[in-house]
Amino acid sequence: MEFKICGITRLEDIRVCENEGPAFIGFINIKRSKRFQDIEKIRELVDSMKNKEKAVLVLEPETVEEAMDSIEKSGVKNIQLHSLQAEDIDKLKEINVIKAIGIPEKIDESKKEEIKSFAKVCKYLIFDSMIQGKSGGTGKQIPLEIAAEAAKIAKESNKDIKLFLAGGISAQKMKNKGNLIKDIFDYVDVNSGVEDSPGIKNRDKIAEFVENCKVI
Repeated sequence: MEFKICGITRLEDIRVCENEGPAFIGFINIKRSKRFQDIEKIRELVDSMKNKEKAVLVLEPETVEEAMDSIEKSGVKNIQLHSLQAEDIDKLKEINVIKAIGIPEKIDESKKEEIKSFAKVCKYLIFDSMIQGKSGGTGKQIPLEIAAEAAKIAKESNKDIKLFLAGGISAQKMKNKGNLIKDIFDYVDVNSGVEDSPGIKNRDKIAEFVENCKVI
């Protein structure tokens, strides 16, 4: 199964990740995150990559203009958005948008409409747990049956949409639930599950996680 490793803060972790063959490597420019890096540091990290096409800039901008400024300064063409509205996506031309949607413990009509609206305009969606209205960085797992319900809603709106599952992803979860996840999702997104502490990745944890993804 394909995977994204997110929350990179160090050059040495890029090398470890690149050797494991991820689909994407994520860099977080959201100040509330414990793995926050400023745009200048992200540019430095991305410039060191063997394949910059795998870089993902994780943003929570207040406006499209703010997003475009960060994109231009970072040199990254894939962005993971934790804000903005569906109508804003069309303004981000020539950018691959992965829209993050926080999934609560129960999907109500409002959440269904949110999923549908973004599925119609995005190439990718990433489902993550939601705490106090914010998505991402919680390490909390979404119950798989709720994630499956969200995925079904997205696929009904856009059969070509590519879906990520985030939130509490780890080697152990892939070992126990990997086959079920692969039946529903195209990618998994790991962050704290391969760390010793926020932003400090662990080579052995990454290797175990990747091994469990590849055997699925």
